[in-house]
Amino acid sequence: MRGPSQGWWFSGGAAGMVINDISDGASGKLWSFGKDPLWQLRGTLEKAIDPMSTLGISVGYGVVDVNVARLPNTGVVDPAPGAICVDSCEAQIETWSLMGQFRSGGGDGFHTFFEGQGGVNGFRNLRTKDTKEALADADMQLDVAGSLGFGFGYALSPGMVLTLVQDFGMGWHAKDNLPEGTGRTYRTRATRAALRFKF
Repeated sequence: MRGPSQGWWFSGGAAGMVINDISDGASGKLWSFGKDPLWQLRGTLEKAIDPMSTLGISVGYGVVDVNVARLPNTGVVDPAPGAICVDSCEAQIETWSLMGQFRSGGGDGFHTFFEGQGGVNGFRNLRTKDTKEALADADMQLDVAGSLGFGFGYALSPGMVLTLVQDFGMGWHAKDNLPEGTGRTYRTRATRAALRFKF
């Protein structure tokens, strides 16, 4: 059976993600991403540590649609003059991820593998979809996050592998300015496809 063997691996691909609702105290809004997949580009750089395992990093980026609505129990009665998106509106936000990654498995032809990741999810530049007006500070919000995944691969050659992964994760959003009793955790589910190269 042929695994990562040695050297470095690079991969590039895309992920279709489903993200649970997030309560965001900084914007005073509930972010609802819906049930349709949200697309993110993704790349990894990995170092083989034994014939069947790699350690590396993964980076993801996407601009996704989100519905934002006023958080309940905030105590806000009268919005400020000129406020935008007072109750709810359609918006867009940039999503980022930076994770350390461990992968175990491999083989000639069709094979299976497992992945574990830990790092941060990032959100920034929340703006209304139609007028592009900012709904929060442009600074990046970073959430501690992690995921576990199971994948299938097919080795096109000793140095080129096509992969498909299903993973399940969780994130912990910032708790600043959240109403009392409001949860800060959210779950993610992603289906990822990538092409891996050894160099």
